[in-house]
Amino acid sequence: MKNPGSPLFIAEQLAAFVAGLSIEAIPPPVVEEARRCLLDTTGVIIAGQSTRVAQSTRAHALSAYGRGQAHVLGCSDTLQPMGAALVNGTAGHANDFDDTSYAGIMHGSVVVYPAALALAEEHGVSGVRLLEAFIAGVEVEYAIAELCTDHIYFKGWWTTGVYGTFGAAAACAKILHLDPAGITNAVAIAASYAAGMRASFGTDAKPLGIGLAASQGMECALLAAAGLTGPVDVFENESGFLKLLNDNKHSPDIDLQLAKKWRLIDPGILYKSYPVCSAAQAGAELSALLMEQHGLTADDIESVVCEVPPLVALSLVYDRPESIREAQFSMPFAVGCMLAFGGLGLEHLTMEVLKDPKLQQQMQKLSMHVPEFLANDPTVLQRCPEGAGVTLITNQGVEFKDFLERPTGMPGNPISTQALVAKFRSCFTHSGKRDELTISIADNLLEIDKCSDIRAIFEKLGE
Repeated sequence: MKNPGSPLFIAEQLAAFVAGLSIEAIPPPVVEEARRCLLDTTGVIIAGQSTRVAQSTRAHALSAYGRGQAHVLGCSDTLQPMGAALVNGTAGHANDFDDTSYAGIMHGSVVVYPAALALAEEHGVSGVRLLEAFIAGVEVEYAIAELCTDHIYFKGWWTTGVYGTFGAAAACAKILHLDPAGITNAVAIAASYAAGMRASFGTDAKPLGIGLAASQGMECALLAAAGLTGPVDVFENESGFLKLLNDNKHSPDIDLQLAKKWRLIDPGILYKSYPVCSAAQAGAELSALLMEQHGLTADDIESVVCEVPPLVALSLVYDRPESIREAQFSMPFAVGCMLAFGGLGLEHLTMEVLKDPKLQQQMQKLSMHVPEFLANDPTVLQRCPEGAGVTLITNQGVEFKDFLERPTGMPGNPISTQALVAKFRSCFTHSGKRDELTISIADNLLEIDKCSDIRAIFEKLGE
């Protein structure tokens, strides 16, 4: 037990931050970035509902959880909150089109938002309260991610499942107006059972893991609200989180800098241009750019060489993908689509496209490796964690090459809100929604803090 007057345990620090957070105390740029996250994540959830993994999860949730007040976004179905969080979280990652944070190398929004939204709909809360809960949840998971350093990811844990669970718990505890003791218990329970493995990459278990983390995080908050307790020292305990999952490798300063450093803007958020792993974004974008700059077609190119940092090679493990899940973790697929079709969008995530001889021919041209200058540079993880060098070699042996440190949408190379709205509209078009509805929803989300009851926005999505 802790002695009176001794420093707060990590779970208590997180709880104090969540309990005390108000929209008035959050810097306007942070609130604006949160709105952009909600916009982008809503779009990718809608687009993901038509995937097999989302539809199968929805069928399960309808049976397991039953009808309720929370919407399956883009559908007329409504579920109990835990079921809606499971389905919307899974759909949000089904196309691997959701945002990424380099605080922990994780997908933050797509776990926290579906959990907070489902519970918010159940309680009919305002847009301001939803924003507060979302910001609280993602800042909690990002702060712990930075504390743990990147060791946990490179060890083999999937940080999204690990950190996302207690981010969702914190957000839902905020929706429920739990006091600091209740929030501490919600986070402690969540951290006790949080998990996720990189072995899931390339399988349905990866998007499903998002939905499970969102649903489990919510349940932890509901259990805390019912009076259940967790280990307050869950992070510091000799048999706790930091030692077991992270080999006690963490920042020596336990000051989490909550409410001092806002991770939504530092290090910031990567919004994806293409529906594949973030590690493939730079390679795909640069290949298309080089072709455009030099007037090249696929027929002009004999081979493509990609030089990438270690993190990219660690993530893109499928040179010859045999499924769409594997293709989303394949540099040959991402670059091959650019060569074969001149683009890479949601419409390319089909087995018909993957088996297209034209694509297969272009995929064969690509090789990828980690060169010495990237493998041995200690600044790479901060400077260009998922950058890529691309060399296009023509049939005549002429080489065109460049290096893209940060793809469009990554902090340091930001995407405009106008471009995010265009992506949002493309997601809605993919799902068959009317364009006038798309514009209305986008406007509502970008001004969500003006909404007195968020159900008024999301009821439209079932139309």
